[in-house]
Amino acid sequence: MNGFDFTYDERRDARPCIDRLRACIARAAAHPDDISTAWLARRDAAALADAHEWDRRARHGGGAPLAGAVLTVKACFDCEGWVTHAGSRVLADDPPARTDAALVAALRRVGAVLVAQTAMTEFAYGALGVNRTYGTPATPLDAHRERVAGGSSSGAAVSIALGVADLSVGSDTSGSARIPAAFCGVAGFKPSRGRYPDAGMQFLSTTFDVPGLIAATAARCRDADAALHGRAAAAATPARARIDDLHFVVPERFATDDTDAHVAQAFDAWLSRLSACGARIERKRLDCIVEAGAVAREGGIIAAEAFSLHRARLATCADRYDPLVAARIAAGEQVRAHDYAAALARLRALAASYDAALGEADAVLTPTVPMPPPPIDELADTAVYLAQNARAFRLTEFANRLDLPSISVPAERRRNRPIGLLMTGRRGRDTSLLDAAVRVEHALDACR
Repeated sequence: MNGFDFTYDERRDARPCIDRLRACIARAAAHPDDISTAWLARRDAAALADAHEWDRRARHGGGAPLAGAVLTVKACFDCEGWVTHAGSRVLADDPPARTDAALVAALRRVGAVLVAQTAMTEFAYGALGVNRTYGTPATPLDAHRERVAGGSSSGAAVSIALGVADLSVGSDTSGSARIPAAFCGVAGFKPSRGRYPDAGMQFLSTTFDVPGLIAATAARCRDADAALHGRAAAAATPARARIDDLHFVVPERFATDDTDAHVAQAFDAWLSRLSACGARIERKRLDCIVEAGAVAREGGIIAAEAFSLHRARLATCADRYDPLVAARIAAGEQVRAHDYAAALARLRALAASYDAALGEADAVLTPTVPMPPPPIDELADTAVYLAQNARAFRLTEFANRLDLPSISVPAERRRNRPIGLLMTGRRGRDTSLLDAAVRVEHALDACR
């Protein structure tokens, strides 16, 4: 079967895999400037051969749930024949990977057709997608001024927004799959730890990194997740899907503090729509999610783990790093062991507090990012970059710190003001969150 949905609605695309792939390659050719920064390696001929093979299997009854889904993969995941350079000159001369990363291999087994390696922030250390070595991808949603695509999975989100891929593999440390999804008007899913295999992935933080998925809609993320776990893709969701059995918590102040006015106004409008459709919206304090981010930063968890991974390289080839990335990693050398251990212990306690505070609710709702994508030229100033970078992951990072599934649903795609609705659930209940996200996505679309 060739059952993957390649459109923004629930219609199934019955074209042969080869025709769908050729259409994506043609769209890439129509956007050479965007593709030059979003795609860092390509395998068009091999992808066409793969698509032909899936079509041959389909003719003989041997299809797959994602047959023909055009796949791109972030440059921190091994893909056979490509260098896993993680967006850095430091690894650019490494030998090509001999095998695919475990998640990439799993997706290809269920039908995905790998076509390109995508751009990223160097070593995934940044939420805006800036890369001074390979170039900074811009969100396709503003044709008049170059604005960042978000990071660190920048090229992954751009691929989906341009329609040159159907599914992208990214990673997520503090929001790295969800932030670019929001900035590019698509969906980004961060799973609970362990849901997807991470063998063959270059880590920034061994505690917080997880592989993630980016697709046009939450429904597409759900279908890819189902394929990976041997579940049948869900039936098309009705245009007016019921959400009157869903219960959401909106964290007071956290959701809108330091949030641009137009984002806060749009968020309130979405809540009104969901309430009008029958969802229960409960506003309450969730101090645990505010504290989670502070604890991780003060304990230096990411910096310490990044330094541990990069210590030898920094000693021998520091000049090959982006200086800002190198400085942030090197700061991990100053993290004290007892601060690091205490922070990890406190996060475990906060995770329990989150479960208790959520009660019977299905998910926490916030905007994904508190501001629109910043213009690329404004980020040349280091102070501006660091301030905007910190703002970008303010609402997303708690899901990583507390090991929670979280998905950014595309809620507004207006030029230069794309906004995502962030839904964060309970650890290990990824399927329930994805199902709720699809229903919310349809409810918001029905009210537009």
